[in-house]
Amino acid sequence: MKHFYSHIWKSFIRNERWRRNLLTKILFGILILYFILLFLMVGLNIDKILGESGGNAVEKFNSILLWYLPLDLLLRCLLQPLPAIEIIPYLRLPVRRNKMINYLLIRSILNIFNFIPLFVIIPFSSKILLSQQGISAALFYISGLSLLLIFNNFLAVLTGFLIQKKSIYLFIPFGILAFIVLLNKWGFSISNLSIVFGQHILEGKLMLFGALLAAIILIIYVTNRLLSRNFYIDEIKSNKKLKTSFISIGINKIRGFGEIGRYLSLEINLLTRNKRPRQMLVMVPVFVVYFLFMISNDKNLQNNFPYMLIVTMLIGMGASMYGQFMFSWESSYFDCIMARKNNFINYVKAKYYLLSGLSLIVFVPLLIFFSLTKRIDIYLLCSILFFIMGVNSFIIMFFGAFNDGRIDLSKSRLFNYQGIKGTQFVLTSLFMLLPLGIYSLFNYLFNPVAGELAIALPGVIFIIFHDWWIKRIIVPQFRNRKYKNLEGYRKLSF
Repeated sequence: MKHFYSHIWKSFIRNERWRRNLLTKILFGILILYFILLFLMVGLNIDKILGESGGNAVEKFNSILLWYLPLDLLLRCLLQPLPAIEIIPYLRLPVRRNKMINYLLIRSILNIFNFIPLFVIIPFSSKILLSQQGISAALFYISGLSLLLIFNNFLAVLTGFLIQKKSIYLFIPFGILAFIVLLNKWGFSISNLSIVFGQHILEGKLMLFGALLAAIILIIYVTNRLLSRNFYIDEIKSNKKLKTSFISIGINKIRGFGEIGRYLSLEINLLTRNKRPRQMLVMVPVFVVYFLFMISNDKNLQNNFPYMLIVTMLIGMGASMYGQFMFSWESSYFDCIMARKNNFINYVKAKYYLLSGLSLIVFVPLLIFFSLTKRIDIYLLCSILFFIMGVNSFIIMFFGAFNDGRIDLSKSRLFNYQGIKGTQFVLTSLFMLLPLGIYSLFNYLFNPVAGELAIALPGVIFIIFHDWWIKRIIVPQFRNRKYKNLEGYRKLSF
């Protein structure tokens, strides 16, 4: 096992990628440290937080356990990177497959999802349980919740490997969370059941701890069997061929729209077949459902400004996440693209149409929701869409032409800053705040209708003349930086 860890360490320090973009790595390190300190502050002040509204602090904490676990599983399946090694070189050596599988399973425990909750659990057990119920209850509680985190970890790993084989398995965590929400809607109190569950952990019920251990062992066994069947060179290569031969429904129809349709179909295949862009696409509907649920249950929002901020973020999220890596998605084979006799203008137009399509897909459920709830003016909603499809798309594509970072499409998106530059942080703030600022200015000087027109008209103008600004601005800008971008795409740097 020590050889595996030494190989991982050597591949890290001997690769040039860890030496580059030091500032970006420092920023991400500060971000991770911020979340750790945030959870730690919550844990240190847990007694005050739980005591503000009165009642039993232990029962309050226990009441959220069965809500947290399915949500944690869902986030793990979406964001937690699967443990991986380069299997094929080891399969040619006298290394037992069980050793590699055990290494993967042990490595999966060393992730941030398993450690961050402990910054809340341990202070809660030390400050409240230790003083109220004694050291044995505190130790039982820490041990029990740690087992639950480990159970969620291995269940997420198993689900992640199943998702790699068939995407339909992604509905497992969504289904579990939806089932719990429906049970609560039908009058079955999940919070009360969670309180009883937490109390059994406090009391150290042997049956409960035994069931958790048995469940963990069962998941490890199933995962081991699943991986063992795929730890053959022929199986790995045949799976890759199977994935690359898959064609999404409707792609052939898109190809019928000429050369632009062919480029657009290739872009859609790239997004749906590869891990990192696919995770990006999955996050968009998750955020849409989450924010619509929060809006529907929040009665304090009474004006357009918070709704504008949320709607702008949701409609432009997919376009921004895709467009900021507009050319970097194809970085590993961009030399081939530039060497072939392609119509580069149509190639860029296809990317613009995909940007607009991602915005339209999110706009439809938002239009239905706000038409029924009347929380925001529909004309304002349409104005935001026009602005995002016109002005914001131009800004995103303009900044995307400057991104020369290489992207590995097979890597997970979680804590992966490969290809991310400082301009991405500016771009994210700009596309949300720009329409809000323009609307606020004209609304203050004139009236809401003037604000709607102020963001709708520029958007419509940019949409109508998208052919012009793609030919005269975006394409020339990229061609001016072509060799610099190609040099960046060839590197293994972030």
